[in-house]
Amino acid sequence: MKTDVEVDVKTEGYGEAKALEAPEIAGKDVLQNVFRDRVFNGIYQGTSWQFHRYGIDCKLSGSVYAVSEIDGAIPLIHGPNGCAFHQRLTPRKMYAPVYNLPCTELDENDVIYGGEEKLRKKIYAVYHRFHPSLIAVLPTCVSGLVGDDVQGVITEVEVPCDVLYIPSEGFAHRSRESLDLLMRDYAESWKDPTRSPAYDLRGCGHEEGMFSLVDQLMEEQDIVENLVNIESFGRFTYGFESELQEIKHIFGEMGVRVNLTLPTCTVAEIKRAPAAELNIVTRNIRWAERMKENFGNDYLRKWFFYFGFDGVEKFYLDVASKLGLDGEADAAVKKEKMQALGELERYQRMFARDDFAVSTQGFFFTPYLVNMYAQDLKLPIKYLCVDTQLLKGLNISDRTIEIMMRNMEEAFSNWDMGFEVVMNPTLDEMSEIAKNVDHVLSDRITPPLYEKGGGIGMVDISTTRYLLFRTGFSGIVEFSKYLANVLHRSQPKGNRKPIISRFDYDTTYYPLLAAPMCMASREMWSTMWGMKSERE
Repeated sequence: MKTDVEVDVKTEGYGEAKALEAPEIAGKDVLQNVFRDRVFNGIYQGTSWQFHRYGIDCKLSGSVYAVSEIDGAIPLIHGPNGCAFHQRLTPRKMYAPVYNLPCTELDENDVIYGGEEKLRKKIYAVYHRFHPSLIAVLPTCVSGLVGDDVQGVITEVEVPCDVLYIPSEGFAHRSRESLDLLMRDYAESWKDPTRSPAYDLRGCGHEEGMFSLVDQLMEEQDIVENLVNIESFGRFTYGFESELQEIKHIFGEMGVRVNLTLPTCTVAEIKRAPAAELNIVTRNIRWAERMKENFGNDYLRKWFFYFGFDGVEKFYLDVASKLGLDGEADAAVKKEKMQALGELERYQRMFARDDFAVSTQGFFFTPYLVNMYAQDLKLPIKYLCVDTQLLKGLNISDRTIEIMMRNMEEAFSNWDMGFEVVMNPTLDEMSEIAKNVDHVLSDRITPPLYEKGGGIGMVDISTTRYLLFRTGFSGIVEFSKYLANVLHRSQPKGNRKPIISRFDYDTTYYPLLAAPMCMASREMWSTMWGMKSERE
């Protein structure tokens, strides 16, 4: 099998497009995992947000995943066996359970008398069974409420490997209002990127794991010039190796070397992480700030404005500036950018022949995602349909949504985009919009809702838009190849009727079904979440 998406399209139109082949990947099992994910998680891929929102939504889950990224590490759950059973599945790799997930199996007696002795014995048992390089102890709500001295136990045990404590108790979740404040800050920063919020979104488990690695595992090193660490989602993410290879290539042309990716590396490599001159942060900055405090490493946050051709170029030039390579990296980055633009031109010419409507949801990066559609891909967009229902479900206030929409439209005006913005269109409105364009693109994972309710044939790009967020230029080209192929093979509107489109979905809380039991569960969840907010 070839390792690239190949679409050979003549200038006459889409009629000569060849069949889509696998996007460029490294690792023989990655593509297989993607298809497994598609089979086990539903017809439409890219549904980890649904698991976060309606299923596994616990800080422990994020901690388990972060530890599973570390080569040679074993996560040890200090809590009831039910916690370990459920956390074997993490949203980022639902198709591949974490099989090696030992647990102290706390019971009623341990709630009364404490579970420290069980934890002590289990650490020894885990080492003798798995012989890991690292045992990461993950407390649960139960052990946290009981008050077990987990850190004290860790200092007492003597095993020939590192033992790490990660504060993963689920009850220490972030405030219900925190996301609303964060979204409001982001909306303001769309107008002025220099005001980008230095947020610390705790409670996901991943952030707590990263912070613990810095505080408990990393060791003092001599800092090496032009050496960088990259925070990543890791080897279980589709396209990870491809993106990393492109980053290393561009950095190499600039005279920069990659030390490691965190936490996707070995325990020994994590200990040597402070040798890097710069940390590149993709999520929260708390761990990077602690590295700067402890070891003197500077950091650069990969913000939303580092997307698109101009954004990617700015990212690499900002890295160069941080490392004192101003001017030296310009030619190398410009060369990579111009080469990718040359490859993109034929797809831009193809897209220019049709009219498009884009259906998206308002979130952190929405304006810059739409900017990529219009400026980089040159899609002639007539309508931008923005759905804010997900935001409401995440407790984003009407006031914040109003600010987001106003600032979004102001950004589009400044970028001289001439499309019409439609907020929360009804099925009838979407049906009329679809009649006035050649293609309706959706990155909202909602085609079944529209196909059943409005007979609207949509081009689902929800599972491939991640290509546009790669830290390189090739992802945009790869996405264009994919889109050209999909537009070529798409069936006439109204002919596509998969089984999944025949269910009755709730229009507000899609993908929940419009069934009394589902709605009752949703109401119960919202009520409990509201009570938590009141207690805080």
